[in-house]
Amino acid sequence: MDSNVPVVDLAGALAPDKLAAWLDYQYADHVSNVTALTARYEKFCEVTASGIADDVMVGHATDFANLLKDEINATEATRTRIKAPVLHAQRLIDGEAKKLTDTLSAASRVVTDRITDFLRRKEVEARRAAEAEAERLRIEAEARIAEAQATATIEANESALEAIDQAETAAAIAEAKPIELTRTRSAGGGLTGLKDNWQYRVVDISKVPAVYLMVNETMIKAAMKSAGKNVKDLKIDGLEIYNDTRAYVR
Repeated sequence: MDSNVPVVDLAGALAPDKLAAWLDYQYADHVSNVTALTARYEKFCEVTASGIADDVMVGHATDFANLLKDEINATEATRTRIKAPVLHAQRLIDGEAKKLTDTLSAASRVVTDRITDFLRRKEVEARRAAEAEAERLRIEAEARIAEAQATATIEANESALEAIDQAETAAAIAEAKPIELTRTRSAGGGLTGLKDNWQYRVVDISKVPAVYLMVNETMIKAAMKSAGKNVKDLKIDGLEIYNDTRAYVR
């Protein structure tokens, strides 16, 4: 065994059975609290099945809501505390890997960009040659059709049909997808070729149909907040600003 290899039994520490037992211990108090609060919640639902009737009842409900929030916050605090070392370890692991992969990713992009540039030129040349061949065969087919019409011989008709088939095949090649004109296999067994990758860019936002636009919720919320007490008077075309009152509990 290499004595220079640091010994960190991370896999053993995170084994599901060990981790489950550790979590049971860490969350034991919270489990007990949640059990008690859940029982109290069920009782609350029974008592308030028809709604809260008076201020006294809403006072009890407010206190209960605060207890629920307190336990939520306490559980989150425990989760944050026990997760911190794991999160730090994860960041270290990811960070070290990223240092390595960033260099290779940059190299990969350059290699792929240069392959793309070559294949685009290859497609242009291949399509130009295919179009020229399709045009040549079309003219030849027309000539054979004319000959067949003039001579009306079986041989001339068969020759015309063959020429038509060749012309149609050549036309199909000229209109083939980029992948069909650029597919290339390497000596190592790799395969490459251009594939369709349709994108878009906005050239005039005012002409984009409304169905493709999205409401900027962040900007609207900012405008409402900026309006302050005058938010009820805020006007934004196409929107209704309304007051959906909610109880606060603290």
